[in-house]
Amino acid sequence: MVTQRLVLTLEDADAILAAARAKAVEINVPMALTVLDHAGQMIAFVKMDGSPLMSESAAKGKAYTAVGMGRPTSRWEDAGAASPSFAASITSIPGFTPFGGGLPLLVDGTLVGAVGVSGGSTDDDIKVATAGAQALT
Repeated sequence: MVTQRLVLTLEDADAILAAARAKAVEINVPMALTVLDHAGQMIAFVKMDGSPLMSESAAKGKAYTAVGMGRPTSRWEDAGAASPSFAASITSIPGFTPFGGGLPLLVDGTLVGAVGVSGGSTDDDIKVATAGAQALT
């Protein structure tokens, strides 16, 4: 059976990154920003000047976790804080990054990709990821 699916375009990814970058500039926190498609493949990536070296890997991991689980990554950070054994075991999954700043991207309830950001506090990362996700209309 052949099916059709909604897909993110490069234009969509550019809009998501532009909105996320604008929020990062507004709060004065340089970040790495990633947009992945529904299959976890990178569409676009930006590392802002002055963002931490490890923010690139963290942003990619957050986006991968968000698209792979279909949930915001802050959910897994909260679960890990509540249960140290959960936190210790969940990171055994390759690429799983349980820190806030990764959001699944949905269109009409369909998972089409994810945005991941890193470089600030958890709250900063979530604000910037949310700004990016809201650009997808």
